[in-house]
Amino acid sequence: MRIAVVGAGAVGLYYGARLQKSGEDVRFLLRGDFEAVKRQGIKIRARDSHFQLSEVKGYSDPKEIGEVDLVIVAVKAASNESLPELLAPLLTPQTSVISLQNGLGNIEFLRRQFPENPLLCGACYICLNRVEPGVVENYHLGSIIISQEGAANVAYLKTIADMLNRARLNCRISQNIDQMRWEKLLWNVPFNGLSIVAGQVTTDVILADEGLKRLARGLMEELLGAATALGMDVDPRLIDRQFEITKSMGEYSPSSLIDYLAGRKVEVESIWGEPLRQALNAGQDMPKLETLYRLLRIACRDLNK
Repeated sequence: MRIAVVGAGAVGLYYGARLQKSGEDVRFLLRGDFEAVKRQGIKIRARDSHFQLSEVKGYSDPKEIGEVDLVIVAVKAASNESLPELLAPLLTPQTSVISLQNGLGNIEFLRRQFPENPLLCGACYICLNRVEPGVVENYHLGSIIISQEGAANVAYLKTIADMLNRARLNCRISQNIDQMRWEKLLWNVPFNGLSIVAGQVTTDVILADEGLKRLARGLMEELLGAATALGMDVDPRLIDRQFEITKSMGEYSPSSLIDYLAGRKVEVESIWGEPLRQALNAGQDMPKLETLYRLLRIACRDLNK
């Protein structure tokens, strides 16, 4: 299987490197990291092992990659407008596209752009930071859940899951893509959002402050209510599980905070705006999420122009 990674930040570099290390044919579309990766390869410092890929198929133009069997999309949702141009040279009608992006609306955007291609979605429960060009640190091995847009082809999903598991990525399958995405929001909405508006703080600070911790739980409860109103059956015990997982992360900077501090676009609409709109349309009152969303729009206004 020929695989292209589009969006070679922390997520793209890590998943692509794991797949290459397991024997897959991976090609990376690189931007800012191009020179560093061509010079020194990709370095991964993971909880279970450290490794370096000295020989990497890295390209700065998708036309140089050509057609592939699977495209891994790890571009931040705030940059989705670049995807039609980036993906077109990589696709045949049979090429599958898997979005490893946060929030809601990404699969729907890809479907409008590429109506013929099989679309998959992955929810990544993992702690990663790109600490320098071509170097990614992993603080929590975590897992990935994959699902398919439309009628799920379980046999094909199992093929992709097996490939990811050979790369030691702890993959499992969900046949409900909407529920999978809303369950991921239980972590992303409070911890990514509060890390910015509470004064650019790490997750351990949120857990140590009773007011912030209570607000994080309240946001999760609102999301759980919205998911229920939209016809999903999300286990309420997942809320406590989010706090257990976050405690194990230690002093962790969520990806939105890293983008904010680096002066990059933040995925305000995908992670906070679209869930709010869907919840309100379902008749759910979401005062905590609406407040957080409006604060983030103000905080990220200049970055997201």
